[in-house]
Amino acid sequence: MNISKNTALIEDLFMEDLPDCADTSDVEFSDEETIREERLPSTSNFDENFEAALEEYMLSQTKPTTGYETEDPSREIDQELIVYSIPNTIPDNLPAQKTVTSTHAQSKKTKHEPNRKWKKRDVETYLPEYSANTGVVDEYFAECTTPTDIFLVLISDVLDNIVYQSNLYATQRNKFLNLKKEELLAFIGMNFYMGYNTRPSWTDHYSSAPDLNNPLICKTMPRDRFAAILSHLHCNDNTQMPSNCKDKLYKIRPFIDALNKKFQECYYGTRELSVDESMIKFKGRSVLKQYLPAKPIKRGYKLWCLADQRGFIKNFIIYQGKNDEIAVKFADYSLGEKVVLQLTEKEWGKQKVIYYDKFFTSIALLEKLKTEGTYACGTIRSNRKGIPNNLVADSKLKRGQYDYRFSNMNIAYYKWKDNKIVHLASNFHGNDEATVSRKEKNGSKSTITCPKAIKDYNSYMGGVDTADRLRALYCVDRKSPKWWHRLFWGILDITFVNAYIIHGLIMEKTPVKEFRRSIAQGLMSMKDIKDNKKKRLSKDPVLSPGPSKRRKTGFSTLKDVRLGNRGVHWPTFVPNRGRCEVCSMKKVQSKPHSKCSHCNTFLCINEKKNCFTEYHDVNV
Repeated sequence: MNISKNTALIEDLFMEDLPDCADTSDVEFSDEETIREERLPSTSNFDENFEAALEEYMLSQTKPTTGYETEDPSREIDQELIVYSIPNTIPDNLPAQKTVTSTHAQSKKTKHEPNRKWKKRDVETYLPEYSANTGVVDEYFAECTTPTDIFLVLISDVLDNIVYQSNLYATQRNKFLNLKKEELLAFIGMNFYMGYNTRPSWTDHYSSAPDLNNPLICKTMPRDRFAAILSHLHCNDNTQMPSNCKDKLYKIRPFIDALNKKFQECYYGTRELSVDESMIKFKGRSVLKQYLPAKPIKRGYKLWCLADQRGFIKNFIIYQGKNDEIAVKFADYSLGEKVVLQLTEKEWGKQKVIYYDKFFTSIALLEKLKTEGTYACGTIRSNRKGIPNNLVADSKLKRGQYDYRFSNMNIAYYKWKDNKIVHLASNFHGNDEATVSRKEKNGSKSTITCPKAIKDYNSYMGGVDTADRLRALYCVDRKSPKWWHRLFWGILDITFVNAYIIHGLIMEKTPVKEFRRSIAQGLMSMKDIKDNKKKRLSKDPVLSPGPSKRRKTGFSTLKDVRLGNRGVHWPTFVPNRGRCEVCSMKKVQSKPHSKCSHCNTFLCINEKKNCFTEYHDVNV
C-alpha cells in the first residue's frame, strides 16, 4: 500500500458520518459495552482500520532512534527509549500521535559504562604504610578526668539547643517549663540509670511500694518534674518547618547534625573502617519504620553507620525511604553507592580502607573511591553490572578453590568456594593467597585456602556490629507515643558507646556497666552544681556575708568519745578561737592547764599543737 492510498484511507475514516452521540435516551449507562456499540456504527469497523492504517504508515516512513548509541549492533534496543518521529506530511486533520516514551527513562540519566577488560594476571596487593594518628584529638579531652567529663564533651554542642527548644515548645503550649542545662543533664542521667536499674515503667521508680521504689531517683527529681521535662522535650521549632519540607527527620535534624560533626572532629579512628546497617528498636506507626528479618532487631529505624574497628560510630545516616534525597551531588549513583560516598566523603585522601557488604558494592563505586585516594573492599552480588563473565563455573570449584580477574584499573574480582560460592571485589588487593580456619560438622577445625581479600574482609568488617553489641547491653528502652523519642534515646546510646571507647583509650578500660553507672550518677549530680555555687563565698566584700564558722552545728566526734576520759581527752574546736571545750569548764582548773598572761584564759597544754595559737602567751 503506497502513501497516497494510506492518506486517502485515513481521510475517509475521519470524514465518515458518525451518529449523534448526544442522543442517549435509549442507552443504559450501566452497560459500557452497549454504550460503545450504540455510539459507533457496527459496519465501519473504525478502530481496527484506523490503527492498522496508521501503524503501517508509520513503519514505512520512520526508523526508531534510541536515547543512546549502542556499540554492539546485536545489542537489544530498550523499547522504553524508542521515540517515533512522525514527518509533517501527515494531514492536518490527523490527531497528534503521542511519543512512546517513558517518564522514568526521561528522568533517569543514562550512565556511561567504561570499556573494562578483565584478565587473569599476577598483581600484588598495594597498601602503603599508615602513619597517621589513630586515637583521639587531645585538645578536646585534655581536661577530662572522669567518664562524665568525656560524655559532656561529646554532647556539649546540643545541650543549649535542647534547653532553648524545650522551653520554647512549652511556651507555645501555654506552659512554663523553665528548664536549665544542669536539670537537663540530670534528666539524661536518670534515663541512663533506668537503663541498667530497670522497672516495668518509669513511674514505678517513684512508687511507694518497697519492692519498686528507687530512693536515688526520688531524691534526684520529683515525679511531676520528670514527667514535665519528658513531655516537653524538643530539638527543633515546629513553627519554622517549611510547608514543602521533605525532611522527615526535621524534628531532630539539629541534634543529628551536631553529633555527627562532633564525632568526626574529636576522634581520628583506626585505618580500617566499615559501613553497615544498624537498627533502633521501634514497633509503633511511622513511615520510617523498616523490617529487616536478618537483623537481631527486626523492626525499627534503620541507620547507615560508618564505624572503626573499636566500634566508634564516626558518622551515621537515618534511612527515610526510597525517595530519600541522600547527597544530591551523588544523584547519578544507586542507593548503596550514595550511602557509602556520603558516609566516607570526609575520609577521602587519607589512605583509609573501607569495608562493606554486597548491598553497597559495585565496580563503579570501587573505581570512584580509588580515584579519591581511598581503598575499599566488599562482597558483591553476582549479577552486578560490569563484572567479568569468563570465570570458572561454580560446579567446577571445590572448597578452598577460587578464580579471579583484574580490570585495566586493577579492580580485582574473586569467586571463592567455601560452603557456598562467595563473590568479592576490591580496588587494592592482588592475587595473594591466605588461609582461614573453619569448623566442621564433627567439631574439628580445618584450614582452607582463600584470597587474602577474603581474610581481610572477615577481620575488619565487624565495626558496626561491635558498636551494636555495646549499645544493646544497657540501652534506654523508653516507650513513648512520640515517634522521634526512640531515635533521640538511640542516638544518645550511640554517644555513650563512643564515650566508652574514648575512655578506654585515654584512661583505662572498665566494664560497660561500671562506665554506665559512673556517667548516670555523674549526670544526676549535676543539678546540685547551681546550689553549691550559691553557697560558695563571694570575693566581693559587699556581697560576701563574711567568714563562716568552722563548725555550725554538732561535732564530728561522738560525744561518748569526746567526754569519755577528761584526763586524756581529744581537743575539739569551739566558737572561741584557741579554746578547748573541756578545759574551758570552770571546774577544770588542774595542773595540765595554764592561764594566758594576756586574756586570762585557761588553755590545755597536753596538746599544744592543736590548742595553742600565736595569739596566746602561755605561762606553764
